[in-house]
Amino acid sequence: MNLKTISKKILLGVALTAFVTFSTGACSSRQQLVEDTYTVQKGDSLWSISEEFIQKNTGGRRYILEFKSGIKELNPWLLERPSECEIYPGDELRINYWVKVDEE
Repeated sequence: MNLKTISKKILLGVALTAFVTFSTGACSSRQQLVEDTYTVQKGDSLWSISEEFIQKNTGGRRYILEFKSGIKELNPWLLERPSECEIYPGDELRINYWVKVDEE
């Protein structure tokens, strides 16, 4: 595949993403970023923490894998562990999510 074909596919993907975003109303309401800190408890996993916090994300649709990746990005020290999903009780995780803000 040549560079011109790849560029066309990328441009088409960006255009399609923009169309879907605007046509579903994902940008129609005001949103506020919430920054939270969570202390890991015994039995927690990044997946279970993601499931808990994604419920608070009312500012738009997010997928669980994207949310879990966001936690890793905010906590780069996780990547230094033998398994990047290793967490221990007492670890403090930074977590961000979006909430809808009522328009007055």
